[in-house]
Amino acid sequence: MFFLAVMFALYWAFPDRHRKTLLLIGSYVFYMTWKAEYGLLILALTVINFFIGRQIDKQTAGEKRKQILILGLVFNLACLCFFKYANFLIDSLYQCLALGKHVYGFAHFSNSDFSSPALNIILPLGISFFTFEFIHYIVDVYRGSKPVKNFTDFALFASFFPSQIAGPIKRFQDFMHQLEEKPVFKNDLFGEGVFLIMQGFFKKVVLGDNMGAIVALGFNHVANLPLADAWLATAGFTFQIFFDFSGYTDIGRGSALLFGYKVPENFNLPFLAANLTDFWRRWHISLSTWLRDYLFIPMGGNRVAAWKVRRNVFLTMVLGGLWHGAAWHYVIWGAFHGSGLVLSKEWQDLVSKNKTLAALRPSPLWHFSGLALTMFFLFLAGILFRATDLPQALAMAARLLGIGTVGISGAVLESFQRSTLVLTLPLYTLFVVLRSKKAHEFFNASSLTVIKDVWQNSFALRLSACAAVAVIIAGFAPGQLSPFIYFQF
Repeated sequence: MFFLAVMFALYWAFPDRHRKTLLLIGSYVFYMTWKAEYGLLILALTVINFFIGRQIDKQTAGEKRKQILILGLVFNLACLCFFKYANFLIDSLYQCLALGKHVYGFAHFSNSDFSSPALNIILPLGISFFTFEFIHYIVDVYRGSKPVKNFTDFALFASFFPSQIAGPIKRFQDFMHQLEEKPVFKNDLFGEGVFLIMQGFFKKVVLGDNMGAIVALGFNHVANLPLADAWLATAGFTFQIFFDFSGYTDIGRGSALLFGYKVPENFNLPFLAANLTDFWRRWHISLSTWLRDYLFIPMGGNRVAAWKVRRNVFLTMVLGGLWHGAAWHYVIWGAFHGSGLVLSKEWQDLVSKNKTLAALRPSPLWHFSGLALTMFFLFLAGILFRATDLPQALAMAARLLGIGTVGISGAVLESFQRSTLVLTLPLYTLFVVLRSKKAHEFFNASSLTVIKDVWQNSFALRLSACAAVAVIIAGFAPGQLSPFIYFQF
């Protein structure tokens, strides 16, 4: 927050022609305070992808353009695989060798022959996000978009600190269009930015981190977890990751607005989705649309036979799971979501062909039952995402079925009942409801106009509200804050 405040003051104090350079330098400083040498990694990737984009655009022969594109894709994916998946692949290989020894009895090998030689690789923060932005850039240039001519602009697109660590994944066309405009301080963007930052901190600190402590209590003691505790910990993680990641996104989007830039929205009320397909249109939108445009569609998308469409959906989600983390339970998480999407599509096709089921579709009962089933699916998928490994995920799934449980409720439920979440969750839900379109339709339009006018014309009121929210966040913060979950990806 101190860095953001200093950058904000310097940015608007500098002359127009130097602001982009200042923001670029600040973004590198921001990243390199974590690990300086990885600033060189981003710089190298930026230079090479800038050059690749220019070379693709210069070529007139289609085959030559394709060769340069493939070279660029291999380079970017090789960097991602080395830093993120090298140890995972090595460890998986050695586990297979150890399994082969166990199954086939290779007596002449000792146990040490199959110990995994882990490499000393520290995962660069945000590498999954900025690698996907580079891939998007060179692919879109290959498809006909004009490359970025100014290196400073391209470097700022790649390193822009509000979205640098955990997205949202930007599209360069939208970002470059904003870079071409003269930066002008706007009160409405500043107000919206501050609001998003405050909202993001409330989600992350007050809701996400407090929920995370309860979830950890359950997942750290899976062995004899009571039934109610197992369900509370499982459901709690689904909400924890939403508050954590959407909170980060709000802070990032709000920070960008302070400098006059808009980055994509990442969440659109995902828990109101009545089926899994709709959920992925609302959840981590920048990633789901990237997977659609650069994996699903190139594999054939919806233009192929029905069984191939289902295959493409499944493979896209498996690769999306692997993108989230270098572990088999993330791969299985992706396969679980892929299977769910395929079954959801089959069910929708069946309903559209059956007159009886189609007639029930508009009813509230149909909608809310779909919403409940979607949430149940997300709870189960969340186990695979939260668990440290597959055995822990299977153990938690067993506790949900009452297998191995001791009693009905225990420490997790008791911790939740004593937590501030009992108060803050209903308040946040009420806040979301009051900001919805339905609420705006319900209340008198003139009354809303009066309230907005009073709010916009009173700086003291806005400042007092921000101070009050800051005090609430500090007061309801848990004893120990947690890193953002998506920083690990």
